[in-house]
Amino acid sequence: MKKTVEIWYLYHSGFAVKLNNKLFIFDYFSNKAANNGPGLYNGIFIPDDFKDHEVFIFISHRHRDHYNPVIFEWMKKNPNIRIVISSDVKGYKPHTNIYVAEPENKYVIGDIYIETFTSTDEGTAYLVKTEDICLFHAGDLHWWHWEGEPDSFNNQMEIQFKAQIRKLAKHYIDIAFLVADPRQENFSLLGLDWFVKEVPCTHVFPMHFSDNYSIMNTIQKYQESNQIRTRIHLINKRGQWFRIEN
Repeated sequence: MKKTVEIWYLYHSGFAVKLNNKLFIFDYFSNKAANNGPGLYNGIFIPDDFKDHEVFIFISHRHRDHYNPVIFEWMKKNPNIRIVISSDVKGYKPHTNIYVAEPENKYVIGDIYIETFTSTDEGTAYLVKTEDICLFHAGDLHWWHWEGEPDSFNNQMEIQFKAQIRKLAKHYIDIAFLVADPRQENFSLLGLDWFVKEVPCTHVFPMHFSDNYSIMNTIQKYQESNQIRTRIHLINKRGQWFRIEN
């Protein structure tokens, strides 16, 4: 049976994914509205809009461009919200609806299976399976190759990244959210390229580019010049909505 998945680009590495009565939000960062449109189409989450949904918030690590403490206020307004948060995030009050995630672990929350992977920066990446759909959000797990960094650093990043992707490759992923950071210039698609050639995956959404949408031109040229089985979706605005029939 086909399943419909709705996806909103919230900002930077933030996405909302709706599957039936479940809503997954990954790495929520900016809580400022992008325009005058409704909630998710405006790049923001409004708890009252999803009181009849199971809502799962995933935080990959403590960096401020991936984590906004406003998520804990949401739980006061919507009791259906559960938070899966990386163990490197500190300073919040424990709650029965908060689940602390360590890298290299497996968790089950109701009918949701979660597997975590070690980031090449901080925190975790999340593989999430439910209702025959498999999602992967990389957080800051990426091939971080920087011009000007010593070879030892860049080589170590490559080794660590590829080791995690090898573990991930045993899964078939329906939708993946992957880093494509334009600050890396000629190396911005190293990680994405390796992923789509090594991991069976149907759809990829680039992230970690903030307002620099120029990376989409690079991605479009890459997709046109490479024979890959994965569709990479281009993003051109905050709050952009996608509908996927799986």
